[in-house]
Amino acid sequence: MSRVAILGYGAVAAVHARRLRRSAAADIVAVFGPSEEKARRFAQAHGIPVAATSLESACAAADTAIICSPSPRHYEQALAVLEAGLNALVELPACESVAEARRLEALARGRGLILRCAHTSRYLEPYLRLEGWLSEGTLGNIEQVHYLRSIPPRERSWIDDALLHHAGHPLDLFLHWWGTLRPLGCAALPQTRGAQNLALVARLESGAPVSVAISYTARIPEVRMSVVGSRHTVITDGFSYIRSDSAGLCWQGDGEETYEHAIELQDIEFLHGGGVRWAETVRLTALAEEFRAL
Repeated sequence: MSRVAILGYGAVAAVHARRLRRSAAADIVAVFGPSEEKARRFAQAHGIPVAATSLESACAAADTAIICSPSPRHYEQALAVLEAGLNALVELPACESVAEARRLEALARGRGLILRCAHTSRYLEPYLRLEGWLSEGTLGNIEQVHYLRSIPPRERSWIDDALLHHAGHPLDLFLHWWGTLRPLGCAALPQTRGAQNLALVARLESGAPVSVAISYTARIPEVRMSVVGSRHTVITDGFSYIRSDSAGLCWQGDGEETYEHAIELQDIEFLHGGGVRWAETVRLTALAEEFRAL
């Protein structure tokens, strides 16, 4: 059984810890973070023996790391755990550039280690159903795709990047489902890395328009993807519902359970040597760079 160190002690780290304990898929041996008090509280809450403020101490107890720390720390921590000889699952975004992605890939290959990024949306039940319908041609020819995510402002000591993080999830799905995406436009505020408001426009190979809009400053939270086909239209938040003009395509579920189950499926695949290949992470990172250059 893998001995896992969880890097970070926030909300996503807590989901990984809960579902790993529930599934008994691994032995969580350490949690790491800069605050001794927060690390200790997290360890006590999840029955973890080591609460470490030293990354080296956390790695010494483990053979696998799940990196759930703030996004700007992902790359440097992934590099450190690979250099320490641990397999690594890194929350999205795993890194900020293709050069960084390639460096991690080369290091993992040279050490014979498993390296994966958490493309969690691929495991969410509404998107799994949508993937099946797309594969079967149930919706007909795709005529338009739109994704919106609005997140209320949060107090943080670090700045998230809308393009690399929350836009990364739908972009990864679109690449997974349709193979290619042609970037056409990128508007961001501020117009630098770390944009908090972002709008992207692209086309599928078929010519169908695609748009992605992300806001970290919206006062009303919302997640919605709409896929317009020549036969049917589907709208989903990716977690708790699917609505459609066809009753047979509608679905209702518990959003929190759907999310946590997706993380559990993802973690178990990773711990068994599977999961989304790193080449997919490189491709997604390259796409983000193309949008950034527009």
